[in-house]
Formats: sequence, C-alpha cells, structure tokens
Amino acid sequence: MADVGMDAIRMEISVQRTDVIRLTDGRLQHHEHFGDSSRVVLRVSERYRFALEVLARRDARLREVATRVEALDAATAETVFGDLLVRAALETAISRLETSGADGAAGEELPGLLGEALDCVARTPGRCLSRSAMGRDLSVGPGGKVWVWDLPEESTPLRDRLRESIRTGFMPGAESSVDIIRPTPAMVAGLERACALIQRLVPEMTASVFRHLHSIAIANIRGPRGRMLTGSGGDGTPCMIFIDPHELENPWDTAGHILHEAVHLKLSDLIRTGAIVTDDGPVELAWGRKTSLSNSIFAYHAYVHMQVFRAAVEHLGPGCHAEFGAPRDYVAPAHAMSVVNNDTRKPFSRAEERLDFLHTQLEGPLASRVTPYGRELNAWLWEAIRPLEALGTPLSGGQPTPVAKPSAPALGRAPAPMRYRQGRDLSLRRSPSTEVLFALDPGSRKIVTLNLAAWLAFELCDGKTEEEMLSSYTASLGLGAERAWAQLAPTLEGLVSSGMIEPVSEGRVS
Repeated sequence: MADVGMDAIRMEISVQRTDVIRLTDGRLQHHEHFGDSSRVVLRVSERYRFALEVLARRDARLREVATRVEALDAATAETVFGDLLVRAALETAISRLETSGADGAAGEELPGLLGEALDCVARTPGRCLSRSAMGRDLSVGPGGKVWVWDLPEESTPLRDRLRESIRTGFMPGAESSVDIIRPTPAMVAGLERACALIQRLVPEMTASVFRHLHSIAIANIRGPRGRMLTGSGGDGTPCMIFIDPHELENPWDTAGHILHEAVHLKLSDLIRTGAIVTDDGPVELAWGRKTSLSNSIFAYHAYVHMQVFRAAVEHLGPGCHAEFGAPRDYVAPAHAMSVVNNDTRKPFSRAEERLDFLHTQLEGPLASRVTPYGRELNAWLWEAIRPLEALGTPLSGGQPTPVAKPSAPALGRAPAPMRYRQGRDLSLRRSPSTEVLFALDPGSRKIVTLNLAAWLAFELCDGKTEEEMLSSYTASLGLGAERAWAQLAPTLEGLVSSGMIEPVSEGRVS
C-alpha cells in the first residue's frame, strides 16, 4: 500500500511539473506584441507591402508587381516574403529608401526578382523561389514547412544568385565563412528527429518559431573564434539557419540548436516594426565577450526561451528516452546552450548564469540605452518564465526573483493649449488587421510603426489642443486622466520628433 501511495505522489508531482512547463511554454507565445508569431509575421508582411507601395510611386517597373503583391492572401505573402532572395532585396531597398529617398531605391534586381517569385508561387502554391532551385525537395518539421538546402553544382542564373547571396550575406563584416553541404538521407533524418523532439517537449514554442524559420542548411561554419555549431546570418541570409553536420547525431542538442537560432529569427522579425535600443554601442559580457547592446538583447531573448526548453528536457524528457535516447547517451562539445554537456566549473559557462547576468544588466546599468518598447519586451520575458521557479530552480542567482517592471513615464508638464496637426506629405498605411499604422515622412525618410495607442494619438492631431486630445484619448481607452496623460505626453513628443505631427499656432490648423 505504501508503494501505491508513493506512486500516486510521484504521478501528481509529474503532472504539476508538466503543467508548469506547458503554462510557461504558452505564456511566451501568446503576448499579442512580443509572443504571437502570427501577428508578428503579419506585421512584417504589411511593412513590405507598404514599402513596395511607396517605392512603386517612383518606379514604374514595380507598379505591376506591387499590385500583384497587394492581392496576395496572408499565407502566400508569408511564402513570398520568407524567401531568402526576396527578403534580402526588400531590406536593401528599404535601407536605400530610408537613406537617400525613393528614387532608385528599388535597384536593378527587385522588380524582376519579385516577378519571378510571384510566378513561382502561382505555379506551385507554398513553394518559394529559392526552394524551387533545389535539386531535391526535402522538408522537415511540423507539416514539412521547413525546407532543407540541396543546391546542385550545375549553374543556372537562380542558383548562381543563391550562391552569391550566401557568400556575401552570411555574417557580413565578420571573419566567417559557410560551406553548405548537400545533405544525405541520414542528415535529413537527423533534422526530422530533432524537430519531432522539439515538438514533443515545447509544442507551442515549436509552432511559434517555425513561422519564422523557412529553411535549414547543413554546413561547415567558421566564425571569428573558429568552428561554429550553428549560425544565422541576419538580413543577408534571412529566415534560414545553418547547422554543422556533426551535430545531427545528437537529437537533444540539435533540437536546442534549431530552437536557439529560430528564436533569433523571431526577434529579428519582431524588431522590424519596433526599435529596441537607442544606443547600440558595445557591451562587455561576463563570459569574456564584447558585443553590441542589440546582440545582448538577442542573447537574453534566446536564453529565456531556452530556459523553458531545458526545463522540458529535465522534467518531460525522460518520457522521450526510449525513442530518442537519453542526453547522457551522447557525446557533445561543451557550450552554454547544450543540454548534453555544459556543466563545467568555468564561470558563466551555463545558460542560467548568463540569463541572470543579462537580466541584471538590462534592468540596471543598460536600461537607459534601451527603448521603452525594448524595456517592455525585456520585462515581459522575465515575468513570462517566473512559473519555472515552482520547479525548484531559482531564476536569479538563488535569490527570490524580483518583479520586473517597465519604468513608469514621468507626468512632466500639464496639458497645454498647444495644437497639433498631422505632418505634410506623409505616406500612410493603416493596417487594422495588425493593429498598427505604418508611415513614412519625406523629411526623415524613416518608416515609422505606430501601435494602437500611438495611432489613436496621431489621428487626434487634427487641430485639437492637448486638453482636447487628452479628453478624447481618455474616453477612447477608458483610462483615468492622469494615467492617460502619462501615456499621451511622451507619445506626442515621439510623434513630433519623428515628423508624424507638428505643432501649429492658432489660425494655422489646416
């Protein structure tokens, strides 16, 4: 009878641990701005549609393809804009647009490339242009959505463009190289096995990050510090990740590698419509590295997500050992993200220590260099994983976890009789489906993304005084006047500085 009682207790503890991990897995994916990948991807698509609309006004070659892009449904647009060549060309065009204006910003390649991509997806729904150049159509992951690079040696214009994009686009400016390997069936099976393990352990995270991951390349990768196990190359090689072939025999760390890099891709998409830093200067990390502040936030974002994965490996993983083997059955190089080999005596060799360090820095000395949007993101990430403390693993150096709160805006001055109007000659795209307004000011030439609250403030700038705007803003959002003004005042300052609105004197409202 005693054994039966102990079995029941163990079962109850197991259920509780599963519930905590499932809860945390879901919390990280369901925030409407930072977690919900469906919304994030849709905002990215809307940004590209807006950029094409602006560029097409000054480039006749783009008008027909921009009209075709506008007619795409969301899923097809996601396929087209997730293509390596298309997205890289679009980001280059947007950079030119914001640097020197719309004239000539599309460049020579974008119109024809977009036309090819649209023709490709029309012929084969769900197939992007780059995927059509592969020798074999290999896919892995939920629904086979992620395709595996298999580029033949034979030269064609499309394949040559892809090779050049990889050569020049992977980690530009760094001492790095990537040599993509045509995969064997065993390599593809290793990827598929790891994807199945991810889905078993963290199903909501898997569904989320695979919206941002479109392709995987098996490759020998070299970085400034030597061999790299995984990599993602930024805007030059968007929506794809690279994995060393020797990693594929170990499904546990391969699963972690895929998650780690795919989480980076998610944040890359997230910050396309919201800046996270004001000063991207260098940061000294406690584990002997110097990197930019934005890269530090990328690391923090990844460590938060990997904390959930590690908890799932520890508490849910034993149920997978019969099918995938146990982590202890594999040999792996030691690194912070590994769930097989990272328990060393060297300080900050474990992901948990690095997470704690970055949290302390981003909440403290680095906070002033992070935008309000970035501070809100960082605070939410920390709060989202607090349920993991119930599993007995403190998140903050063994001490009780402080509640992370974004800084409250100062009330500052009181509302004034000052009136505002919307800027002249603005290009606008109102996107109710994504709850954002995209705008381009011809003066600043920067694409601005306004959330619902800022969008409301912008629409109220039709000659109203600050007192009148506050009254309408308060009524629309159901806030008290003091709290509403604490939001509205800095929003108005930001809209003025971005060129979205301008103050006007009496009699000059029109």
